[in-house]
Amino acid sequence: MLTLGVCVHAGCADHRSPSLADRFMLHRRRSETHRQKAAPTPPSPTLEEAIGKVRRLMAEARPEPKSATQTLEAREPALAEALSTLHTSPTAANFVDAADAYRTQGVLDQAYDNYMHALRLNPRQADAYEGLARVWRDWGLPRLGLGDAHRAVYYAPDRAAAQNTLGTLLQAVGRNKDARSAYKLAMMLDPTAGYPLSNLCYLSFVEGNATQAIAECRAAIRRDPQLAAAHNNLALTYATIGRLDLARSEFASGGGASAAAYNLGIVFLAQRRYPDAARQFDAASAGHPWFVEAARRAREAHRLVDRITVGPGGEQQ
Repeated sequence: MLTLGVCVHAGCADHRSPSLADRFMLHRRRSETHRQKAAPTPPSPTLEEAIGKVRRLMAEARPEPKSATQTLEAREPALAEALSTLHTSPTAANFVDAADAYRTQGVLDQAYDNYMHALRLNPRQADAYEGLARVWRDWGLPRLGLGDAHRAVYYAPDRAAAQNTLGTLLQAVGRNKDARSAYKLAMMLDPTAGYPLSNLCYLSFVEGNATQAIAECRAAIRRDPQLAAAHNNLALTYATIGRLDLARSEFASGGGASAAAYNLGIVFLAQRRYPDAARQFDAASAGHPWFVEAARRAREAHRLVDRITVGPGGEQQ
């Protein structure tokens, strides 16, 4: 599967404009010009309203289980174990573990609830604040998570993961300079970790500095050769400078041959190289018949090819 952009490892921050980088990190700044002359804008939603809206969207998006034995808890041993432990011992730490398990599965509303339970038991629980910050980021509302990210750093100032999570939220709201400082501090706090360097790599890529991005991603891989996000960020950078051979190799290191084909398809799709994208998605889905997303992308790319090569009246373009 595609794993590009800012690291979303438990100790890092994944990831949601026509450029490829903008697929993963969109920043829009409203002009301040003539603000006083503009028509009044509706008031911003309150925190409670924002939470309610997100929770409704998550509930609508979550499929209903086919039977009681097919629930997420039954299918995922790690989540089942965390919930069993929580039932036996409802401590703040165990609520955090259950929340982390839910967040890993993408069930963000349940993750949010469990992090909040943890904080009711221990208002100084840094892990819970950091988890909440990640939930807000994953919901696409990083501004609402900045306070929690800062609280996580306040209660765990020596923890690299907390600094790194803060960096990802700062980057998501366009504060790149502050994000870079947070990533560098995370590197200092844990000199063996690769994820802050991977995030620095992606930040350099977003800023258009391919040379620095390549150096930072290579350094991340030296620290952690198995860090898929670093391989994929490096591959993404190689692709943008035309080194598709190196990009394919790094994508494969990050997830195997089918993932490499899929990720190259995403690159070609962003570059509007639709025939090349279609071939890559076909290869990805052929390698794994269960790769539904690759098959869907292949159909999309083939439609785009047909739209370009055949005019509205059926004439060849």
